[in-house]
Amino acid sequence: MNWLTDSFLQRLYDQTEQQHRFQAHTRENWTAWHQDLRQAFITDLGLAGLPRTADRPRATLLEEVACEGYIRRRISLELCPELSIPIYILSPAGSTGLQATVIACHGHGYGSRDLVGLKPDGTAKDGDPGYQMNFALELVRHGFLVVVPELIGFGDARLAEEGKSLMEYSSCQRMASNLLMLGHTLAGVRVWQVQTILDWLCSSAEADPERIGCMGISGGGLVCAFAAALDSRIRAAVVSGYANTFLGSVMAKHHCIDNFIPDLLRHAEMPDVIGLIAPCPLLVESGSEDPIFPIASTREAIERISAVYHLLDANERFDFEIFPGAHRIWGEKAYPWLQKWLQA
Repeated sequence: MNWLTDSFLQRLYDQTEQQHRFQAHTRENWTAWHQDLRQAFITDLGLAGLPRTADRPRATLLEEVACEGYIRRRISLELCPELSIPIYILSPAGSTGLQATVIACHGHGYGSRDLVGLKPDGTAKDGDPGYQMNFALELVRHGFLVVVPELIGFGDARLAEEGKSLMEYSSCQRMASNLLMLGHTLAGVRVWQVQTILDWLCSSAEADPERIGCMGISGGGLVCAFAAALDSRIRAAVVSGYANTFLGSVMAKHHCIDNFIPDLLRHAEMPDVIGLIAPCPLLVESGSEDPIFPIASTREAIERISAVYHLLDANERFDFEIFPGAHRIWGEKAYPWLQKWLQA
């Protein structure tokens, strides 16, 4: 007798009608699909009721360090009266005026320090750069103003109960479960975080509001993809180590609870959600040996996303790179891609 429950879950998935799966054949079909899925996605993420200030979010400078080829600043940005978060800002040395800007979203680990070449204690890294490959440093070396937020639940933006534990321990579990009880999701709160950062950037003296992009890896790829799907102020996106299907990755492998969004599969699969980014320029990169986002499902996602761009006659705005390796930032196509769409 077989008491295992795998087939039960598969049956539930197979019987779930994805109401907004992309099947458009005309631009009129696309417009209706885009509007309907966007609204459903906003509801699924639980974005309604999260605070949005009418004023520009307030920023406080915490430190400024001259580094080789760039300036590193750390600020505290007030998202709402109850919550401020730290953000690193990397500026190319000698840069002036409004600049092409990239919001860099980290994945699981110890937060924003990892992207800017620092250890958890704030000292300079040496040796292995880790799976995130200091990619904020690569972006500033490619001429971008780089904004690196501490995503809520990580690093210094954790709950107090994790404050005495190693920086690599996140608050995802309790934050996500509490938010679900309140009708929100942790993914939605992080998208709200990025949107509030955009509010601040678009009225800054440094960031060109017409040339803001986003790049994220793993859980940061989720944040980047979801924010770009919902906010047209993001003009180009690179999603690394995330694009896949929910069936092939999030439901098939062990993943953090921050990946799970109630009711979403009644509306769409992951490629449909990422397809909302079209016709904004999008590049997807993934490792051929990624153990948590299997390459076969990534290829399926790429095919389905490309169909949206094809319908919109925007094939040149979508690209991908499958690189030899596992779960990590690669960047060979990604950095020139962002330069092409944001610096030209």
